[in-house]
Amino acid sequence: MNSVKEKAYAKINLYLDVTKKRDDGFHEIETVMHTVSLADEITVSAECVRSGGQVRLSVGGADFLPTDGRNLAVRAAQTFLARLGTSANVNIKLKKNIPVAAGLAGGSSDAAAVLRAMNRIFSRPFGEKVMLSMAAELGSDVPYCLIGKTALCTGRGEIMTRLNDLDGVCFVIVKVNAHVSTPVAYTALDGLYGDFKAPHGHAGSLDGLLESLKSGKLAVGEMYNVFESAVFPLVPESEKAKTRLLDLGADGAMMSGSGPTVFGVFSDEKTATAARAALEKEGYGAFLALSV
Repeated sequence: MNSVKEKAYAKINLYLDVTKKRDDGFHEIETVMHTVSLADEITVSAECVRSGGQVRLSVGGADFLPTDGRNLAVRAAQTFLARLGTSANVNIKLKKNIPVAAGLAGGSSDAAAVLRAMNRIFSRPFGEKVMLSMAAELGSDVPYCLIGKTALCTGRGEIMTRLNDLDGVCFVIVKVNAHVSTPVAYTALDGLYGDFKAPHGHAGSLDGLLESLKSGKLAVGEMYNVFESAVFPLVPESEKAKTRLLDLGADGAMMSGSGPTVFGVFSDEKTATAARAALEKEGYGAFLALSV
């Protein structure tokens, strides 16, 4: 049985705005996503069979996650086999290090890692175009997680434009003791902005952020996340954690995705390490991460 290992890296949103609500109920977004070193660990084994075949998933580090077709990692393997037209027994071992339901795309990244692993196991039958097509079937964030690095993502998040990588940036990621599902966050956002036709001005600038990234730098003053206005009232612990990051020396801090996790941007690893230690003493789940 062939077996390969992949890392499923977390993402953070350096910018996230909703531009409109679509007729199909989805939302059009503009976001800059960035891959960081916090990662789940995945091992995938597969063996072809004449017919049938099963995808089995075992999870360590998060006992409450489903291990059947409700899990994107399982669906990724099933989607790959269906596209290839092959039956196989597939075993997936997943060690969770990325907090769950935290705005870090852990589930999407797991699915992307399984797609990459399956493509390696079967001697790379699919090129990037087909891989991205399968990823888009699984979820809006999965195409980005398949490629990673830094990218501008529009549409539902599946339309990507690669950007320059960041240079020498440290992050402290803080998981508060609360959960907000993406549907709940969007419902709260819709309650504030309706169909998003009216302007909802803010301090951050997408153009300014993109301009700074051209030189491999991050203009923290241009970061923005529209979900903060909707999620912070629901999870005040997230706003408090953001304030603590700034108090502990972060150059900038913001919520990632639909939350409730927040992150701080640090210009040096020593300050970031001290901040992470202080936050852990205060009872937060805190992680030091670097750009990948």
